Amino acid sequence: MTPRITELTRESAAELAAKSGVPAYRAKQLLAWVFGRGVLDPSRWTDLPSGFKDAVGAAYATGDPAVTAVETDPGSTTEKFLLDVGGAETVEAVLIMEGDRSTVCLSTQVGCPVKCGFCASGLFGLKRNLTRGEILDQYLAIRNRAAALGRPVTNVVVMGMGEPMLNLGNLLPALATMNDPDGCGLGARHITVSTVGVAKGVERFTEEPRQYTLAFSLHAPDDALRGEIVPFPAAMSCAEIVDAAHRYLRAKGREVTFEYVLLDEVNCRPSHARALAELLRGVRGTVNVIPFNEVPEQPFRRPSDRVIDAFSDDLRARGLKVTVRKRKGHDIAAACGQLRLREKSKPAP
Repeated sequence: MTPRITELTRESAAELAAKSGVPAYRAKQLLAWVFGRGVLDPSRWTDLPSGFKDAVGAAYATGDPAVTAVETDPGSTTEKFLLDVGGAETVEAVLIMEGDRSTVCLSTQVGCPVKCGFCASGLFGLKRNLTRGEILDQYLAIRNRAAALGRPVTNVVVMGMGEPMLNLGNLLPALATMNDPDGCGLGARHITVSTVGVAKGVERFTEEPRQYTLAFSLHAPDDALRGEIVPFPAAMSCAEIVDAAHRYLRAKGREVTFEYVLLDEVNCRPSHARALAELLRGVRGTVNVIPFNEVPEQPFRRPSDRVIDAFSDDLRARGLKVTVRKRKGHDIAAACGQLRLREKSKPAP
């Protein structure tokens, strides 16, 4: 199968330039077209020799990634994209626009093995890892859409479908291309990777020299409740996550984020707030409180605004830094896996 043009690397671009008999600087120009400008059609590479463009077109599948569905919320602040990755499979990516920030949310796997109780991504199980190019395809497709809206992308969050730490072999090269000044040129500190806590992956990510932000999908203040919400045997314990947060701070000088999806009558009582504050005592980081985006196929419900405010205020009163994610994309099935689930559930024509 011919690889996508987004699988292009510095090395492969240089090799193509050499084989085509063009100067080495043409490889850098090619990378600028693909990743810097997001132009994936060789006919638009106006400053490259035709022979070189022909060689690239023979080695790689070019053209924009196949977007099979797009939904925009009524307030035009969130857009969700479904991208075809072959084999009758799709993945989701999201553009979130708020103030001066334009954030791209990316997936790393087709499906998910974790099967968090509140998430639709794992309902069909894990199919496979995404390649480096498939991750970059998501980013470039949404960056181009944001540019058409006059909004440069400011942030990337790897919080879509899949467990990123189980696909670091493809994710880290993709992030490196996003961060590379000769690639997409996005600052490392504007890239956040979220994980339920896979120990070997977190260790490898901590050793990565780039200054990415690390986020843990915590969702509970103790292992018993977390095991019900995140039924993944390979997930680190709450204590191990706290230790990993300390190690990340020592290694990178970077505080971590703790994602906490609020589920009504499950993990948002005052006792949960007290236990969470005790768990995170002395940890430099931020708790990102995420009111649940309801999924019809899941039994959980979103807490009332009163409960959300009370839980957040309780954490702040106990000395934690807290942010509350605003409700985004509720009307367009923007919670992770929802659009893919809906499209897969449609009867065949």
